[in-house]
Amino acid sequence: MRKTQILLVILFVLFSVSTQVFATAEKETAPTAAADAMPFKGQELTVSMWGYNMDLLEKNIIKPFEKKYGVKIVVETGNNSARFTKMVARKDNPLVDVALFAGSWAYKAKEEGIIKPYNPAKLTNLSALMENAKDPLGGRYAIGYTIQHLGLFYRTDKVAKITSWKDLSRSELKGVLSIPGITTTYGPAVIYMLSKAWAGDFNATDVGWQKIEELEPSLVTAYNRSSELNTLISQEEVYAAPYSSFAWGTILGSGLPVANVIPKEGLVGSFSMVSIGAGTTKEDLAYLYIDHLLSYDVQMAEAMDLVDSPVRTDIKLPPEVAVNLTYGDELISQLHFFDHKKMAEVQKEWIARWNKIFSE
Repeated sequence: MRKTQILLVILFVLFSVSTQVFATAEKETAPTAAADAMPFKGQELTVSMWGYNMDLLEKNIIKPFEKKYGVKIVVETGNNSARFTKMVARKDNPLVDVALFAGSWAYKAKEEGIIKPYNPAKLTNLSALMENAKDPLGGRYAIGYTIQHLGLFYRTDKVAKITSWKDLSRSELKGVLSIPGITTTYGPAVIYMLSKAWAGDFNATDVGWQKIEELEPSLVTAYNRSSELNTLISQEEVYAAPYSSFAWGTILGSGLPVANVIPKEGLVGSFSMVSIGAGTTKEDLAYLYIDHLLSYDVQMAEAMDLVDSPVRTDIKLPPEVAVNLTYGDELISQLHFFDHKKMAEVQKEWIARWNKIFSE
């Protein structure tokens, strides 16, 4: 009997010790597993981007990424020019991990060395994109994460139907017209489209500049941000204007009778591009963010909220949404894409020419 009691005591002690060891191991393993699932937890990623539609960008892109990876996204907002200038000034001590630019500004960022080439092997969603979005600058310096266009809108209750870029010169638009400024994403493209409309040649830019000079007295203002145009529309100061497609949802939201058109000369097409900031110390996290931006869920959410048009070929949108975006074969076939290098080369001259017209 005594032997049995001793054996039971020994078994009890062994059980107690093993339980304590298991509990200790479990406590040590749980945080380790969590750390493995969120290897970047607590880190910050700085993204240079536009501030337009920030509430929807937070909802569809930023907050889901922060929640998934346990990180904090720090945004630096502003237009292309301001953010480019800031990144160049900090070139020797870079802060930006991911940079978003459009058109010639992305090309200038490449030339200035403030963005770096990407490794396609690190992006699981790259293969799902339309082909010309994968490397619009060449050298794999950027990815087009959304396609957009510059179109024409007008108030259907105030203005006769617009069918051409020539119609911006109609007398009825004097005092109720706006166009994008020369330093905006689409400012230079307006010169090309007016050249095409009036001279039949995109490259006959002296004609386009002549028309800008003629239009200047008719303008309420030349807007520098889409939010500025939206305010002018909602306050019923502007009845017609070239507009960026990503702003169309907000223009519709004004509740005013508006219509957009595909002019007979076509539309201006472009990609908003995302790149890895040169000098980033958080390259792996930057790749995760870019891949997130290209994911099906993000591209679909942005499209459904009329923020960004998708570049994924597997996105299928309902007709009532598609009609308000840069989407579908008919519209895409009407897009004109202009040479980023050429636009960057004339940028300084064109800004000076614009300032001379608008300061006189």
